[in-house]
This record gives sequence, C-alpha cells and structure tokens, in this order.
Amino acid sequence: MDNFTLKFEYKGHPHILEVKTWDQQYKTVYKVIIQEHEITFEPDEEGYPRAIADNHAQAGNIDAGLLEDVAQRIAAYVNGEGTATGE
Repeated sequence: MDNFTLKFEYKGHPHILEVKTWDQQYKTVYKVIIQEHEITFEPDEEGYPRAIADNHAQAGNIDAGLLEDVAQRIAAYVNGEGTATGE
C-alpha cells in the first residue's frame, strides 16, 4: 500500500497528516507525525489500528481523542471508505 495524506479538522483545528505505510512480515503499520511525535498505528487483535508512541514521545501530551480520530481515518482509508489522498 502506498503512503497517503489525511486532511481533516479536529476540535476546530485543521490537520494535514502524511501517513507512511510500512509493510512488515505479518502486518502493515502506519507511521504518522502528530504534534511533533512519531506515532505508529498497528493492528490490534481485531485488526483495528491502535496508536503506539515512539520511545521519546510524551504520550500524555497528545489528545487521546485525536489519536482515536486518526485511527478511525486510517481504518476507513484502508477499507476504501476514507477521503485521504494517496501518493
């Protein structure tokens, strides 16, 4: 799968996030820079993307609702339902 861009508003603030797709042996993960932190979204047991902060991120500084919103948008794009733009 190619990289793609999410463009949306969350709590009145516009966001344009580049999503980098990384294919691993048994799964595909998505890396996104959110509020200057690299966040990896990987599938949970049910296949839904969950957020994992990089080693240096202060995860408490990132709005959990924003992470959930991004996860939903990634899932929608992957399932062909999203409005993201591909690269």
